[in-house]
Amino acid sequence: MEFAGGSAFQLANGTVYSANITPDIETGIGKWTREQFVQKFKSHADAVNAKVIGESDMQTIMPWGMYGGMKASDLEAIYAYLRALRPVNNQVNRFEQ
Repeated sequence: MEFAGGSAFQLANGTVYSANITPDIETGIGKWTREQFVQKFKSHADAVNAKVIGESDMQTIMPWGMYGGMKASDLEAIYAYLRALRPVNNQVNRFEQ
């Protein structure tokens, strides 16, 4: 179940579960293109674009800003690594209050 998500992180207003980042097409990132993957992180590179998360909004433990500041080539290398993993079908409910 490595990289298949589901690890629980207790927060003040609920529990966040890690996402499935295996290349599974149905429950992971298998449908993401390299460009979509890089853009997802790059969209968080500028603190001006950071979204303020409300108490009732879905929370995340992902350090988007840190990864967003990486070079595109480094993000592409992460994408290539994740695509090489064994796909694991594991549907994750990412946030519970």
